[in-house]
Amino acid sequence: MKGGIAMASTAGLAALEKITAPAAVVFDCDGTLMDTEPCADAARSTLFARRGHVYDDAARDSLVGLSVTQGGEVMARLFGGSPLQLARELEQELLAVVAIGAEPMPGAMDLVRYLAARVPIAVASNGPRVLLDKSLAHGGLSRWLPITVSGDDAAAPKPDPACYLAACAALGVAPTSALAVEDSLIGARAAHAAGMTVLGVSGLTCGPYVHAHAPALDDAALRSWFAGW
Repeated sequence: MKGGIAMASTAGLAALEKITAPAAVVFDCDGTLMDTEPCADAARSTLFARRGHVYDDAARDSLVGLSVTQGGEVMARLFGGSPLQLARELEQELLAVVAIGAEPMPGAMDLVRYLAARVPIAVASNGPRVLLDKSLAHGGLSRWLPITVSGDDAAAPKPDPACYLAACAALGVAPTSALAVEDSLIGARAAHAAGMTVLGVSGLTCGPYVHAHAPALDDAALRSWFAGW
């Protein structure tokens, strides 16, 4: 099993190994740096149950990667109600569960600390400012990430490229010279539209918006590639 993972990772990184080391790295937060997806599932499940609906796989697929505002709009279409009210409830539920349950993804802290000493790094998230700040602080990552762009800061949420363009501007680098690290297709579309090279992690494998893939941030082949910068 371990050998199969290593081989797949090495193959997935082959495309990046041909590219000049990026001038900066911009990370997504939820599901990329922070393991907040279980928190998001718990928050959404609470809202669905409150309105007499089951939070199943189909519902999850329709909500993963969306901003809180977008989530409110989707839920309003699914079972009615005010999109704004649903978004507010979702944000409050997320804040409650993130404060006690969010943890860094495996390898996230070591990788962020390592890269911060070598290149400018930032975060571009669809999450609201209060949630992004709480999540990164709870995970102990804030000290290495002084530049963050939240869903509240961008002109439009992912898959619009606004948050990635804003992050690159804040770092003082051209998007075409920066690397985006994403775990969702919506996020990959945003980074790709910004002109960035996209590294997909976890279940986000290579495709039209993803240049290379690694199964996790602590993947040996990925760390080897970063060490060669």
